[in-house]
Amino acid sequence: MSTATDNLLAGLSESLQERSRCTREVGQPIDGDFVLYWMRTAVRVDENPALDAAIELANQLDLPVFVYHALSERYPYASDRHHTFILQAARDVQADLAKKKIAYAFHLERPGHRGPHLKELAGRAAIVITEDMPVEPLHGWTRALARGLSTPIVLVDTACIVPMQLVGKAYERAFAFRNATKKLYDERGTRSPRPVAPKAVGPIPDQLPFEPLDLQAADLAKIVSQCEIDHAIGPVPHTPGGSRAGYARWNRFKAQRLSKYARLRNNALVDGVSRMSPYLHYGMVSPMRIAREAATADSQGAEKYLDELLIWRELAYAFCFDRQDHNRISALPYRARATLTMHEVDPRPELLSWERLARARSGDALWDAAQQSLLIHGELHNNVRMTWGKAILTWTADAKRALAVMIDLNHRYALDGS
Repeated sequence: MSTATDNLLAGLSESLQERSRCTREVGQPIDGDFVLYWMRTAVRVDENPALDAAIELANQLDLPVFVYHALSERYPYASDRHHTFILQAARDVQADLAKKKIAYAFHLERPGHRGPHLKELAGRAAIVITEDMPVEPLHGWTRALARGLSTPIVLVDTACIVPMQLVGKAYERAFAFRNATKKLYDERGTRSPRPVAPKAVGPIPDQLPFEPLDLQAADLAKIVSQCEIDHAIGPVPHTPGGSRAGYARWNRFKAQRLSKYARLRNNALVDGVSRMSPYLHYGMVSPMRIAREAATADSQGAEKYLDELLIWRELAYAFCFDRQDHNRISALPYRARATLTMHEVDPRPELLSWERLARARSGDALWDAAQQSLLIHGELHNNVRMTWGKAILTWTADAKRALAVMIDLNHRYALDGS
């Protein structure tokens, strides 16, 4: 039996229908002052399926769209580094939505500016739209919002060219994922967006439970300093956040190095990779646009780049979507777990503290250089990151401890972590 939300979703364009799902259904008529887009992991306006879905649903309901974007002090590994990167992106979003006359309000949690504002806004909304991101703490935040709420919540996949829910299972190996999804990618890889404009526009809703932050005028360093977060991990000035910086980096790579990517990507001593991971991680650039533009380049480099972007990256999203244990040792393939168990008894001459590892004082020159790159630049070359991660096993008591340390160091310092 179809519901009011099902009927609304059926009215979406085909490309949005296949990447949208209702996680919080209600049995009463849909009614409210606006369609609320709770922006979390697609910090962009360009080719943002969650924003497009919000606009299409708002047009069906003859309501305006209101975009609520907040940055908490309490997310894991909150620091000046992650805060600044996200705020720089939010500044781009605020400017781009103003051009479209779509209401947007940003709330930065800090002393004197705290409170459960989302619940109140969701209660005034006809429907809540947010991104479908199959990991914690996003899952938990969505569940917390749904408790006691009478407003339907719709999740939209903004991260993948082939929506996660179409894949159907968790694949462990790239060749199997590649074979299973070939037709899906062939149908969607070069699909151009169909822009949709809001029919109803309006100002920021009255009586907001917080004072929106004017990001265009704000001194970002000053307001970040007011937040109760880790101030020991500073921003990376040569990697600013936001769509403008992300697409500028992509355009340089596309023009200068994309054609050579297959040949240079494994050499950490040359600048042969795109370094787009932080921008993709926080959804500041559209993977759909990048895939489409890469597909127009006729080169081995572009072909290999697309394989990394589509197959290796999206395999992980689909895996997390299907497996609830994706953040535990049990998610590893059996052969990997068996090997780790076999080597648990291997001698470990020295167990290193988190502090020594975090400060790049392991005594291994290569590993320490890699950790220094994380500390200073917030990033690691692809191959170096694998070497860096595996080496932690030799300095920790077992695989469980190694995994915990590796995740902590990566998420704490890498711009594509957290």
